[in-house]
Amino acid sequence: MNYRRIKKIISILLVMIGAIALISEISSITKNYYIQSIGVVFLMLGVFLINTNVKSKTKIDSDPYHEEE
Repeated sequence: MNYRRIKKIISILLVMIGAIALISEISSITKNYYIQSIGVVFLMLGVFLINTNVKSKTKIDSDPYHEEE
């Protein structure tokens, strides 16, 4: 297995764990804010790992026919 596949699996697992923790704490009667904060941290770590793979589609190329005046 390569690095990208492992990173993708870990990021999806972190997002799922964070989402499950947040949904379970939102729906429970007694609130445990430690589990909510851990859920937010896992969720944000997963999203960060997913977003580090995104490449920019903007290309900064100056027009070769355009000269500075």
